[in-house]
Amino acid sequence: MKRELSNLIKLLYSAVMMSFFGFKNKYFKLINKDYDYTKFHSQFGEDRYIVENIEFLQKGVFIDIGAGHPTYLSNSYFFEENGWKCICIDADINQIELLKRERLNVEWAAISLQEGEISFNQSFLPELSSTLQKDKYEGLIKIPFRDSVRVPAFRLETLLNKYNIGTIDILDIDVEGTELEVWKSFDYEKHKPKVVIIEYYGLGLGDNSENFKNFFAKLPYKLVHTTCTNFIFVNQETSVKFLR
Repeated sequence: MKRELSNLIKLLYSAVMMSFFGFKNKYFKLINKDYDYTKFHSQFGEDRYIVENIEFLQKGVFIDIGAGHPTYLSNSYFFEENGWKCICIDADINQIELLKRERLNVEWAAISLQEGEISFNQSFLPELSSTLQKDKYEGLIKIPFRDSVRVPAFRLETLLNKYNIGTIDILDIDVEGTELEVWKSFDYEKHKPKVVIIEYYGLGLGDNSENFKNFFAKLPYKLVHTTCTNFIFVNQETSVKFLR
């Protein structure tokens, strides 16, 4: 009962904060002459936080896994519009068709340790679709799934090599429960992401925050910001500088 109440409070708080940031994104643009595009899009202000608090010395590389809609709630759209190289990866073919209309580099793929094909559970809410087995969904909300389809699966390293990616400036992982599998599918020493955005809370999955904190505690990352659903970690071994 206590856990259910906690999840309900979290859900209500998230709804309020989503409305707040939706309003803020619409009416409060970035005031900075160094940026050509000034409208933010993230669900809970992740793009705004990074731009206002973290300094990048040049236009960088943004890998967006579970990219979703090309603009709505996108963590990467602001950066692409300002000249960054963004790779948008998603397993949902419907989202891919939308992404290809507005984004430059789009890959239809589920990220997995095993390459080939994998089952992808499609939800009536595209943002909640996942390769995770349906019986793993134990959160407050019971996710309504439509059906399972087979989608192409690749290790992240395979796609990074395709685009000749070296260092990753921002890595965003939002895959509804398989985030750590994604992490293990690329060569960390080669790419060393400077900033990591990772979803720790999902409506159907509940709170996975302690697992992620324990995992990243073993790596040179510092947790610098927490939103309703995401952690933002900064790599302390790279050249990331804070503006304030």
